[in-house]
This record gives sequence, structure tokens and C-alpha cells, in this order.
Amino acid sequence: MAEATAGLAAWKAKHEQAAYRRIPSTTPDRAAPAGAPAEHMVAMGDGTRLASDVYLPAKGGPFPAILTRLPYGKREPYCFMPTVADHWVRKGYAAVVQDVRGKWASEGSFEPNLNRHEISDGHDSIAWVAGQPWCNGRVGMWGESYYGFTCYAAAIARHPALAAIAPGDISLDRYKATMRGGCLQLNTVGTWAISMTDRRYQDLSRLDYRHLPLADMANAAGVPSAYFDALMAHPQPAPFWRERSVLAGYEAIRIPVLHWGGWFDTYLGPTVADWRIMAEHNAEAGHQHLFIGPWDHEGSADRCGHVGLLPVAKGTAEARWDSFQAFFDRYLLGLDNGFGAAGPVRYYVMGADRWRDAAAWPPPGTRLVPLYLSSGGAANGADGDGRLSWQPPQGEEPWDGFTYDPHHPVDATLAIDCWSLAGQMGDRRAIEARRDVLVYTGAPLAEGLELIGPIRAHLQVATDAPDTDFTCALVDVAPDGGANLIQDGILRCRFRHGPEHPVPMAPGQATALEIDLWHTAYALAPGHRLRVEVSSSDFNRYDRNLNTGAAFGQGRVAAVARQRLFHDATRPSFLTLPLHRQGAAKG
Repeated sequence: MAEATAGLAAWKAKHEQAAYRRIPSTTPDRAAPAGAPAEHMVAMGDGTRLASDVYLPAKGGPFPAILTRLPYGKREPYCFMPTVADHWVRKGYAAVVQDVRGKWASEGSFEPNLNRHEISDGHDSIAWVAGQPWCNGRVGMWGESYYGFTCYAAAIARHPALAAIAPGDISLDRYKATMRGGCLQLNTVGTWAISMTDRRYQDLSRLDYRHLPLADMANAAGVPSAYFDALMAHPQPAPFWRERSVLAGYEAIRIPVLHWGGWFDTYLGPTVADWRIMAEHNAEAGHQHLFIGPWDHEGSADRCGHVGLLPVAKGTAEARWDSFQAFFDRYLLGLDNGFGAAGPVRYYVMGADRWRDAAAWPPPGTRLVPLYLSSGGAANGADGDGRLSWQPPQGEEPWDGFTYDPHHPVDATLAIDCWSLAGQMGDRRAIEARRDVLVYTGAPLAEGLELIGPIRAHLQVATDAPDTDFTCALVDVAPDGGANLIQDGILRCRFRHGPEHPVPMAPGQATALEIDLWHTAYALAPGHRLRVEVSSSDFNRYDRNLNTGAAFGQGRVAAVARQRLFHDATRPSFLTLPLHRQGAAKG
């Protein structure tokens, strides 16, 4: 409970401090702010009025406008919207920041992600902005997380004044943004679901993530949440999720979109998937850009200067905001500034500390190469005999086994805020010392190695439980032994055939699993080693599997699961890695 309380205190603290006093930028200002914003109560089609702050340059006009619609308080320290609006004004735009329906100063009732409200309210808000004398009739939208979702929702309404949107750290599909591999993103989205019930925020200081049944966790802490209850009741795709996603209308988006995120963001996989589907199906509209930096959901690397153990070059914050401005300058101001000319994809390579552009993702020249797990049957912990090889196994090898006890899960995230994962994750050696974590380590690299693209784990496993989880992490091991996360993933075994088709495990039977580790752009220096960890929990980043097969969130008791991992010639276990410099695989 102490760890959970500490983590929640950190989560709450971020809502009480601004990340920037002024937005970092390398571009010259074009205007001076006129002063304090003017608040307007803007009527929607059904008469509900939404509180909207308008920020304007001191002179000139009319201007193109950038609209942001969010549920976190348009003048609250968290999200620092007055600072963001000041930035847009200095760059020559009008800025409008609005509390969404039912939050803070706006009227109505808030129902998270309910697309019928966010689509229609987005349309009506754009219409109001475009009709003001200080607006030249061209409107863009910017936002991240929930206020990235409101960008997508408004774009679906296809108001003719909306010319471009820049949504980040979010997904069109709220199911995939909530559940990963069939597991609830508990530390982040689950906690958010509870916090958003009130018009402002709930007090989460009594929340106990170990509470069983999980579905009663919010009520037991005295913070009831109808939305959290709904998440517990809908662990699979259902009409509930379709009503809170905008997948049914993305084809209507025919304007330029800058999809952006971070390598350690909670929504990285869905962000890339959204860009890909819109680049393919909305191709005739063109201008679908993907922008990914060394960030988590809170962009903590901009301030702390590292992702885990890996230093990050200065200037990532400026690169982020300058890219946003360049996007809007091109599509709202019509400037021929070369934005996107080098390719629609721009990404930061961690370890190499450089930005690159590409025509596709993964970039041309990337090859997906298998890296095989191997051992003498004792890969438990980093001091075991687990090893990695670029060559497939030949003949028989003994399997590796471990015991997963839900009462003692891998719980490195209990005391941190996973929205800020990149800034808070540390050396993984403590995790790798556990006997319930299988560890496989490669030889020191003779040459540098770049991993740029998607990563997937293909594991052959067995369990004596009707359902359990498997996790997989890819790690960079420095010469001094420091272990830094490159990327990881999780899968609830009952959903190995997809979330729509739950199938219990056959106890003791070898079963093929595929775990999506999403994507990376990571350079390893000579002398570093690759490492793979396999286990069955990552709590409280994700909810625990109790190994009983009980309905999601309803289990009150837990059972120990005995796990096996096979890696022989007939049942190989391996990761497919995106090698961008193929010659380095010889190390």
C-alpha cells in the first residue's frame, strides 16, 4: 500500500505544476500577446455552453486560429494551457482553449470519450471560432492524450474551416488505448478512468492497486467511478468501445494530420497504427505525417535529459514545438517551409541522439531478423545460463521454467507514474535478479547496432493454469552492467488469438504466443549487449493475471502458475528485430 500511495502522490503532484513557464522554441516570435484571455461561454447545438478562453496577438488580424479542447482545466497548472496559448499567439496565431462538456467551467455532463459529444461539440466549436472577427476562417487543432482524441473527433465532423490537426499520444481506437494484449493499462488509463469521474479530479490517495476483486478497487477506496466500472465490464471489443472510438469515421478526415508520440508513451503502438491506416486509406488527401521522439506521455525526457539510463541530447523540447509550428505554418499559413519534404516520417534515434526523416515506417533499409533464445535449462535471473544467438537452435534443448505467484508479481512500477515512464524507469538489474524472470543475454557487440522499426516476440510456452500472462522485454546492457529498457510487451494468454476470441490454455501443452513490443529507434554502441527478459507480470503498469481463468476484474483469489519456455529446434522462441545496419548482427 505504501508503494501505491507514493506512486499516486507523484501522479497527483503533476496536476499541480506547470512543465514550462514558456514553451521552448528556436524560431523568432511574430507577435506580442494582447494580454489576459477573454472567456466566452460558447453555445453548442443543444444549448449546452462550453467555457472557452480566447488569446490574441496585440496587433493585426484576422489570424488563423488553433483550438484545443480538453477535460483538464483550461487554466489549471497541469497541461499549462495558458503557456501553450501564449506560444501560439507569439507565433502569429489566435489560440482558443476550451473545457469540454461537463468539465471545469463548462456546462453539461462529462462522459469520457463519448464520440457523439466530442464530434458534434468539436464541429460547433470550430464553427464559432471561424465566425469570429479575429479569425481569418482557417482553424487548426492541437492536443495530446484526451485533447488529441478531441482533434480526431472534430475532424470527423468535416467542418470546412478545419484545415489541419496535430493529435498526439492517443488513438482513434479507445479499446486499444486502454487494453494492451488483453491487459488493462492499470497504472495509467485505469487510474485516469477513476480520476475523471468528478468535474475536476478525484482524490486517489487511498487507492490500493492490490485490492481484490480489481473491479471493486475504486469503490473500496471511496472514489466510485462509473467509467472505471464500465472498463471492468468490457474487457473485450464491444459496442461500448465503438461508441467511445472514432474508428467508424476516420475515412472522413481529408485534411493534413500530424500524428505524434514518444517511444515510451502509453499509446505508442496505436499511434503508429493510426498513422499507417490513415496514410493508406486517406492517401488521396495526402499529408499524413508521423513524428516520434524520445518521450513518454508527459515528455519527461525534455526536462530530465534521459530515457532510463540513456542520456538524451538537449533540444528535444525545441524540436517538438518547432515541428508543431512548422506543421501549422505550412497548412494554416500556407508557408512553403519544406515541412515533410524529406519524408512523412520524422523520428529520434535514442543512443545516436539525432533526428532522421524517412519515406516509410520502418525506414527503407531495415530488415526484420530473428534473434533466438537459448539455454541449458537454467535461465532464471541474469546469473543464469540464458543466451541469445542469431542462429536458430539445432536439435534439443532443455526448457526453462519459473513460477509466477500473483501475490509476488514483478512490481517495479508500483512506486512510479507510468505516464512518465521514460524519466522514471531505472536500471533493470533488480528485476533481472528475480528467479521468476528468465534472462537471455547476447555477446558484446563488435560493431554498433541500430534497431529501427517494429519488434515482436515469438514464444513457445506452456502453463498449468487455464489463463496466465507472459511478458517480454528487450534490454540494452552497457559494459558496466547497467540494464536499460529498449521496449517491452505483454499478452494475456486467453487472447492469443485476438481480443474477440478468448480461448483457455490447455494445461501443459506447448502453445505459440506472439507478443507485440511495438516500435523503437535505438542505437547500441560497440561493447553493449542485447538481453531478453521473459516473465508473467508487470504490475501495476498492467493488472495482474490471477491464473484462475476468472472473469476479468472479478477474481478474489489467486493461484500459482508454473510456466515453461521452450527453445529447441522444433519449438524455437525468438524475437524479430528491425536491424537497420545489417552488418552489425555479426557482433
